[in-house]
Amino acid sequence: MENGQEAEWLTVREVADHFRVSTRTATRWALSGQLRMRRVGPTGRLIRIHSSELNSEQSNLPASA
Repeated sequence: MENGQEAEWLTVREVADHFRVSTRTATRWALSGQLRMRRVGPTGRLIRIHSSELNSEQSNLPASA
């Protein structure tokens, strides 16, 4: 993530580490619309989550199981 535009989008692992949840939980949050995300890569399977979600959504996310 060298330029500013790339730094705005985080991997699922980075988000999971921030919230101290599994990558599966972070993926579920993104796919359910609780986190702003976009799909990247040639097949669109990779998920990136916007860095602004780390602060704005923290209080709105459900507790992990």
